Amino acid sequence: MITASEPGRVARRRPRLVTWLSLGVLIFSAIHLIRMALGLRLPPDLPLTVPPAYIALNGGLSGLAGLAATYGLWRGRDWAIHLARWGGLLYAVWYWLDRSLLARSDYARLTWPLGAALTALALGALLWALSRDHVRRYFRENAS
Repeated sequence: MITASEPGRVARRRPRLVTWLSLGVLIFSAIHLIRMALGLRLPPDLPLTVPPAYIALNGGLSGLAGLAATYGLWRGRDWAIHLARWGGLLYAVWYWLDRSLLARSDYARLTWPLGAALTALALGALLWALSRDHVRRYFRENAS
């Protein structure tokens, strides 16, 4: 079905897979923006292995990048597929570097198998969704 998204522009209807992906990235963004807000309000006596600003800055950057990807995916922008793919890969690499170098707790050591499985599952789902023909066609047809 054809729908008008902007004056003078005709766009194809968004595939359900893109809708679900957009909602997933939006949830990711919300979690990271909450992390930023909570990182700004940490108790001063909390024992941390990183400066408190690191937590807030990381949450803010991840949240804002996720919001940009959400907007682009939702609107079918051609750049969004690249931002989602490379952003997801970069986030996974950062997450594991951060966890390997900075996380120094028994909890982190005990939960790494679950973290690895969830990372592989989420990254696999993202890359699989972005590789579907109807998804790629949707972004090609909506290219600005």
